[in-house]
Amino acid sequence: MPHFISIIKYCSAAMLSILVASCGGGEKKEEKPAVVKARPMHYSRNLDNMAHIITYDVYGQKIADGQGVYVAPDIVVTPFDFIKGAFTAKMNKMDNKQAVNVYGFVCYDIDNNLVALRVGKRIQDVNPVDTAVVSGKDTLYTLSYNKGKMMRTFYTPTVKNVAGTALFDMDGNLAAICDGHESVIDATKVRALMSHIGDGHENIYDLRLKTNKVYPSYKTISGMRIVTTMGNITIRLYDETPEYRDNFIRLVCDDFYDSLLVHRVLPNYLIQTGAADSKHAKKDDVVGWQGPGYKLPMHLVDGIFHKRGVVSASKLPSDHNSSNRSDGSQFFIVAGRKFTDSELNEIEKDYGKKFSQRQREAYRSVGGAPYLDGDYTIFGEVTSGMDVVDRIADVKLNGDRPVEDIRVKDVVIIRK
Repeated sequence: MPHFISIIKYCSAAMLSILVASCGGGEKKEEKPAVVKARPMHYSRNLDNMAHIITYDVYGQKIADGQGVYVAPDIVVTPFDFIKGAFTAKMNKMDNKQAVNVYGFVCYDIDNNLVALRVGKRIQDVNPVDTAVVSGKDTLYTLSYNKGKMMRTFYTPTVKNVAGTALFDMDGNLAAICDGHESVIDATKVRALMSHIGDGHENIYDLRLKTNKVYPSYKTISGMRIVTTMGNITIRLYDETPEYRDNFIRLVCDDFYDSLLVHRVLPNYLIQTGAADSKHAKKDDVVGWQGPGYKLPMHLVDGIFHKRGVVSASKLPSDHNSSNRSDGSQFFIVAGRKFTDSELNEIEKDYGKKFSQRQREAYRSVGGAPYLDGDYTIFGEVTSGMDVVDRIADVKLNGDRPVEDIRVKDVVIIRK
């Protein structure tokens, strides 16, 4: 027992000495913890460098929302394919709803999907563009406003971000921008584009013709097969209207028409398609206001008229189309009906037209839409599938839109 007590005393003394040592024993000074340098807070500045961009078509209809990032006081960089096809664009700072004009583009890089825009809102404190290659994408973040508060969100590669969303690294450097397709464009490519920024700018409308893609020559094409949910319609394009011919070839190669509605039908008259806003349209949506973002000048050709089966470019009425230009993608196929000479005489009188004997013969024997002659550009004709055109022209309608959706599934190039 005495031996056990001695052990307790020994342990108590040892514990006391440890406790005294840990407290400094009243003599040893307390060691201060190492100072960890905090990362600088660039969030506010980075958010100031971001811009909200809205694109519009030739009719003033909104096409899409996106973002961009300032790389100079009046230069914003955003993905090329987000801007391409727009007629105009406006932008505002992320914390300001007041929109200003995008004056035009300064330079572009199709391979890296980038365009530099000159904008109407200048900022002086532009965050430098980093030159480091993006590696740790899981550490990148973007910024946004939510109910007046700044929000930081870390980048997730599987999430489809808004085109042009700026991504920053943890030191506040611009690391990349989102392309709008679940991928990012590295900041080194943005920096490379900056070396081409100069004075002046061009209209963003001109970007519609900028491409690295090689399209097939019309000389290798004998026709186009329009595959619809009601059957196939084959057309040939006229060489007499080359700008419309080549434009149609480009749109087909870019899959523009895939999944668009036959959105307008006038019984015994015409069927119409090519409206971009019809691709995801719901039953009650008003469609037919959007094309590819540009229009084409009228091109009337003597001897080509609106007989049954011709393919003609649509356009808005003059009160919405002061330039009297054709839509860049929408077209109609004439179903038409036959006319008597007395009816053609009345049309000449009422519309101020004069039909040739060839026109009269065609309208009497084949039919067509003589009212339209001289007002719309004809750029092709149906070579097979008029029975499909007639079936579509006879469907049940809600206004002038088919009750049951009819879609263009695909347009296939027929090679010679």
